[in-house]
Amino acid sequence: MQVHWKTNAEQPVLFRRQAAWSGIKINHVRVLAGEMPEHNFPFHEVSVTLAGSVFKQGQTAAGKYRRRHVTAGNVCFTPAGQLVKASWDDEIENLGIDLDAAFMRQIALENHFSPNYELVEASKSQDRLIEQIGLALLTEAGAETPSGKLYAESLAQTLIFHLLKNYSTAKHRIANLNGGLSSYKLRRAKEFIIENLEEDLSLAEIAAASDLSQFHFARAFRKSTGLTPQQYLMRQRIERAKELLAKNDLPIVEISLRTGFKNQSHFTTLFRKYTKFTPKLWRELKLA
Repeated sequence: MQVHWKTNAEQPVLFRRQAAWSGIKINHVRVLAGEMPEHNFPFHEVSVTLAGSVFKQGQTAAGKYRRRHVTAGNVCFTPAGQLVKASWDDEIENLGIDLDAAFMRQIALENHFSPNYELVEASKSQDRLIEQIGLALLTEAGAETPSGKLYAESLAQTLIFHLLKNYSTAKHRIANLNGGLSSYKLRRAKEFIIENLEEDLSLAEIAAASDLSQFHFARAFRKSTGLTPQQYLMRQRIERAKELLAKNDLPIVEISLRTGFKNQSHFTTLFRKYTKFTPKLWRELKLA
């Protein structure tokens, strides 16, 4: 979308960082005064004003236009296809989250929401969960030692579930998600994780091994083990690393790759976090 800038500055975009995963894109920008003409997008848009203020005019599902003064902390949700325009007279900082419409509907169906639902154009004074998840995903994308697909996808699942519950007419058809996994499904999930420790596993892959939707699996796994899938995966990687370090027949860089870490630095950072020792010192103590 083309922005019409209200400034003669050569660089109206003061800061930008972006990240993307399957079905979701995050944009964090700080810009000078400008305006966006009326437009619509094929994706659902969540906008969090982090600093400054914006005048927005949007079209509701009923076709009526509504004008809002959006200030710091405010959250606006615009469903795909709905018209919206915005104008701001001073510098602003904004966090935007774009969600693929087909991807979101797929997640809704997988998690037993009613299939015939509508997303509702809305504005709230604050929604801290949306803001925190968006910033956490950006931090993950820019991290020197990223946690991997499983962590990012778990955050995205939580975000979409939250939007479906609070920004749509969808009804959840599962009365109780408090139960854990059956012994068979839990064993299959654990076996799949252990068999694939070298891989950057996704939540979808692990959930498929248990024949469950991603969100249902993540909640049930935590109920059964007290750990998120990401926490369990990391603990298993550390335990496998300990076993390999104790044998003294592999260099540490090889062990880091065999246990699914990006590189030796990534391995050292997380091994120290979980054990309080570097891999080198842990090996020396075990073999002393």
